[in-house]
Amino acid sequence: MTENIEYPFTAAQFHALTEEERQAVLAIAEYLTSSMIDLSDEQLSEALNLMKPCEGCVPSEEVDENLLNTVRRKFAAVYQTAIELAEAELKQRGFETPKHFNFALVIDASYEHMTRIAIVDHNRPICYLHEWSKAWHFKFANLTELAGAVLSAKVALVNKVVEFNSKPLCLDNRAA
Repeated sequence: MTENIEYPFTAAQFHALTEEERQAVLAIAEYLTSSMIDLSDEQLSEALNLMKPCEGCVPSEEVDENLLNTVRRKFAAVYQTAIELAEAELKQRGFETPKHFNFALVIDASYEHMTRIAIVDHNRPICYLHEWSKAWHFKFANLTELAGAVLSAKVALVNKVVEFNSKPLCLDNRAA
């Protein structure tokens, strides 16, 4: 008897994505596995298992000795990937790190309350992105949703860097 396994993330979903979305999904998979994957239903679902819908804040098979680290890794997979994609686009546009931007990802993980994510600048008092979500709501039913989350954060980062570098940064609010 053959076992009929349902995979949450499939090769058919992957091939239906745009090239940019595919690159985002592959980057998340590489972040989570530290290696390249085959584009089979099994490999995609195994690599991205942490991101699938589940009953708790993370799939039970993903829980390690420190649940907060697992929650942090779940959020970092999306936001660190967004940072890397934003950095690549900004460099193509002629922006340099650390002169124009220097991203730092800060995750205040929680498995009971909101997990807060901030992407700030290492060198300047700038917050490029601040978002929050409960870990059990931070899940993706398909690859389109997952890629969309990464690309949305990437676009926000790129837009903020462009905005902050188009005008002088005022650090003193006192009247002249």
